[in-house]
Amino acid sequence: MTVPHSAPMPPQGPQHAPGTAPGPKKFGKVPHILLIVGGIILLISVIAGIVLAAIGITSTVGGVNDIEVFDSGSGSITAEEGDVLQFYVEEGTQVPTCDITAPSQEAIGEGTAQTSSTSLDGKNWESFDSITANEAGEYTVDCAGTPVAVGPPVSIGGIFGAVGGILLGLGGGFLGFVLLATGVILLIVRKRSARS
Repeated sequence: MTVPHSAPMPPQGPQHAPGTAPGPKKFGKVPHILLIVGGIILLISVIAGIVLAAIGITSTVGGVNDIEVFDSGSGSITAEEGDVLQFYVEEGTQVPTCDITAPSQEAIGEGTAQTSSTSLDGKNWESFDSITANEAGEYTVDCAGTPVAVGPPVSIGGIFGAVGGILLGLGGGFLGFVLLATGVILLIVRKRSARS
């Protein structure tokens, strides 16, 4: 008598609850991408911000250092052709009437519409007039005893560059930090999930 053989059993593999499938690796490569992108943004933002701010501050300070104060209200300044000379008076002081002696009658050209303010020797100064030097040479200013300062306009581009550099460093640095922190948090969550 022949004993019937039972059908071969299917190979045993990992068993899952009905209607479920093994889940993919949690978060995949997202944490590493966030770490890399965040680090790059943070680094570039901080470096670019520092460079822009330094250039802006240097150009602004350089212009301020070229301003000469005439406490007696009169003095001479040497200008190159095309230089713009602004005249400053101490804040709160009445605007004086000034006489300007130039290398020739044609040497004094129209100034700039830009107004400037700066701080010199602990005092605040505001521009009240300006000229363009059409010829290189010495320009003498006589403001009838009212202390004045003479020099180039304060660099607006330098100021914007300095402010923009600071904002770029702060904004980009914050974004990079947030991405880095998010990447680290996701990595921690994935490691904890793997242990459980």
